Amino acid sequence: MSKSLSLIKYLLYAGIFAVPFLAFIVSSSMFFPFITGKNFSFRIIVEVMTALWLVLLLFDARYKPKKSWVLAMLAIFVGVVALSSIFGENFYRSFWSNYERMEGLVTYLHLLAYFLVLAGTMKTERVWNRLFNTTLFASAIIAFYGVFQLFGILQTHQGSRLDATLGNASYLAVYMVFHIFLAMALFYRAQDYRKWIYFFIIILESFVLYHTATRGAILGIIGSLFISWLLIAILSSSKKSKLAHISLLAGMIVIIGSFLFLKNADFVKKSQVLNRFAGISLTEGTTESRLTIWKMSWRGFKEKPVFGWGQENFNLVFNKYYEPILYKQEPWFDRAHNVFFDRLTTNGIFGLLSYLGLLGAALYYLWANRKKTGLSVEDSAMFGSMFLAYFFNNLFVFDNLISLILFATFLAYVGFRSKANEFLAVKPPIGGLTAKNDYGKAVYAVIIGAVFIFVIYSVNIPGILASKTILNAFKAAGTGNIPGAFAEFQKAISYNSFGSMEAREHLSSFAMQVYGNPNLDKEFKDKVANYAIDELKKQNEQYPNDIREMIFLAAVYNKTQKYEEAISLLNKAIEIAPKKQQLYFELGTSYLNKGDNENGMATLKKSFDLDQTNGEARRIYAVSAIFAGQDALAEELMKEHGGTIQDDERFLKAYAQKNNFEKVVAILKVFIDKNPTNAQYRLNLAAVYLQAGYRTKSIEQIEKAIEANPGFKKQGEFYISEIKAGRNP
Repeated sequence: MSKSLSLIKYLLYAGIFAVPFLAFIVSSSMFFPFITGKNFSFRIIVEVMTALWLVLLLFDARYKPKKSWVLAMLAIFVGVVALSSIFGENFYRSFWSNYERMEGLVTYLHLLAYFLVLAGTMKTERVWNRLFNTTLFASAIIAFYGVFQLFGILQTHQGSRLDATLGNASYLAVYMVFHIFLAMALFYRAQDYRKWIYFFIIILESFVLYHTATRGAILGIIGSLFISWLLIAILSSSKKSKLAHISLLAGMIVIIGSFLFLKNADFVKKSQVLNRFAGISLTEGTTESRLTIWKMSWRGFKEKPVFGWGQENFNLVFNKYYEPILYKQEPWFDRAHNVFFDRLTTNGIFGLLSYLGLLGAALYYLWANRKKTGLSVEDSAMFGSMFLAYFFNNLFVFDNLISLILFATFLAYVGFRSKANEFLAVKPPIGGLTAKNDYGKAVYAVIIGAVFIFVIYSVNIPGILASKTILNAFKAAGTGNIPGAFAEFQKAISYNSFGSMEAREHLSSFAMQVYGNPNLDKEFKDKVANYAIDELKKQNEQYPNDIREMIFLAAVYNKTQKYEEAISLLNKAIEIAPKKQQLYFELGTSYLNKGDNENGMATLKKSFDLDQTNGEARRIYAVSAIFAGQDALAEELMKEHGGTIQDDERFLKAYAQKNNFEKVVAILKVFIDKNPTNAQYRLNLAAVYLQAGYRTKSIEQIEKAIEANPGFKKQGEFYISEIKAGRNP
C-alpha cells in the first residue's frame, strides 16, 4: 500500500508541475484555439489531481490543507460566485460560460480544487521553490516567443502587439507581471550564480512586457515596484540595501518625470508604446468608452445589488443599459473591462467584498503579519506588490485562465507561509490491505475514481468534441462541401454541450449563405433554414432576454422572408434594449423588405436620433429615405457626409430599385474608380447601359472588363457579338 501511495504522490506532483506549461497550449483543431485547449487541459489535470489527492487524504492526514484566512476567503468567494449563479439570470450560462471565455462557475470550482491540492500537497519551502523555478522557466520560454514575434521570426496574432501563445497582448502582459515579481523575489533570495539568471529573466520579461503596450499592466508594475522598493528602503536592516533602494526610487521618479516632460516629443509620437501612454486622457476613445461601460455596470449593480446578475451575465447589463455613444466600439461586451465592476455587476456586493478579501488576506500575512510567515522584507515586499500590480491591472481588463491559475498559485503559497512555522501532523500508521479499515478506504478510493471518471467525461468530452466539430463545419464550408458542413453543424449541436451556443450562432450565418445561394436545391435550402430556425428558437428559450440571440434568429427570419416573425421578435428585443441601434437596423430592414417603407423609415429614424454622430445610422436612414421616395431627405442627410454617390452597395440597391439610372451609373463609376481591376463592376455598368438602351457604352464597358480580366475574354466577346446583333445576352 505504501508503494501505491508513493506512486499516487508522485503522479500528483507531476500534475502540479505540468500546470505551468499550460500556457504553451494552442489547440488549432479547436474553436478559440488560444482559450479552449488551455482550459480543457487545466480542468482534466485538476480533476485527476483532485481524485489522487482525495485518495491520499483517505490514508494520510498530513495531506489535509491547513486553515488560513486565504483558504477561507477563497472558499467564501467561490461560494458567492455559486450563489450568484444560482440566483442570477441564467444558471446554465453562469456555470459553463462559452468557448471565448471559458470562465464560469465551473472554472472557479476547478481553481478552488487546484488551491486545495496545492495547500494539501506543497508542504515544504523546497518543493515550492522548485515549482517557482519551473513556472519561471516556462515564462522565459514564453518571453523568448514574444521576442521572436517582435523581430518578425514568429507572427503575432493581434496586430503588432506581442501576445506569444496567450493570443492576447493583455493576457501576455499580466503573465509577465506575475513572473517579473517572482523573478525579483528569487533574485533577492539567491546567493550564487542563479542571481544573475534571475536578473536576466527580469530584463527579458520587462522588455516583453513593454512591447505588449498594455498600459494597465505596465502602470501597475511601475506603481507596485515603487511601493515594494519604498517598503524595503524603510524596513530593511541593511544600510546598503536602504541606499540602493532609495537610489532606485529616485531613478524611477526621474524617468517618469522626464517622460511627462517629453511626452509631446517626436520620438514619443513615433513609438507605438510610448505614444499609447502619452495619449492617456479622459477624452481618449478607449478611456471614454470604458467610463461609459462602468457607468452602465453601476446601474446594473443598483438593480441587483446583493448577488448580482450571475456569473457570465454581464452581457445582459450591457444590452439593457446600452448607451448609443458606444457604436464606435465593438457591438457586444460580455465584460466591463474592469474586474471590480465585473464582480459588482455579476456577483453583487458580496462578490466584490469577497474578491477584495482575497487581496486583504494575502496582504495581511505578507505585510501585517510578516514575522509569522518567516518571510524576509524583500520577499514580503515583492509578493505583496505582485498582488497589488495584478489588482491594478484588473482595473482595466478582465481575467483569463492563466492569470487566474497564477493568482491561485501564489495565494496557496501565502497560505502555506502563514503556517510555515507549525509542525506537521505525525503521519498515521498505514496497515496492509488485510486491515478492516483499509478495506473500507480502498472501497472509497474506488468510488472516488469512478466519480471522477464520470466528472472528467461529462465536464470536458462533449465540449471538446463540439469545439472540434464546429471547426470541421467551417472547413467543409470553406471547401464548398455545403452538405458536409451542414452535417457537421448538426453533429456539433447534438453533443448538447455549452458549445451548442456557438454552433447555433454560426449555423445562422451558414443558413443565410445557403439560402441565398442560387446554385443549391430549394428543398435543401429550406431544410437548412428550417433547422437553423428551430435551433435558434431553442437558443432563445435557453438564453432568454439575450438580444444577441434574438438578432441571430431575426436575421434568418429576414433572409427567409418571414418578416412578421422578425418584426415581432425585434420589437420584443427593443423592449429589453431600447437604445441598441443594431436592433433598429434589423427591424427597419425587416419593414423595408416587407415593403412597408413608412415604418421602415420611421424605425431607422429612431436609430439615427439615438446618436446623430453615428455615421452608419445616418447612411442606413438615408437609404431608407430613398426607398420611401424621399430623395431630397437622403441628399440632405448625406450632404456633408460624402453624399449619396459613394461606394456603398446599399445606395446602389436603393437607387436601382427606384430605377434612378443616373445615380446607379454614378455609383458604379465610383466603384470602378476605386476598384479598376474588378471586372464585375464594369459588367454591372454594362448591364445598366444596355437596359437603358446605350448599347455602344455597354460594349465599351465589356471591352474594359476583358482588359481587367483576360480570362473573361471568350464570354465577353460573346456578349459583345450578341449586343451588336441587337440581342440582349
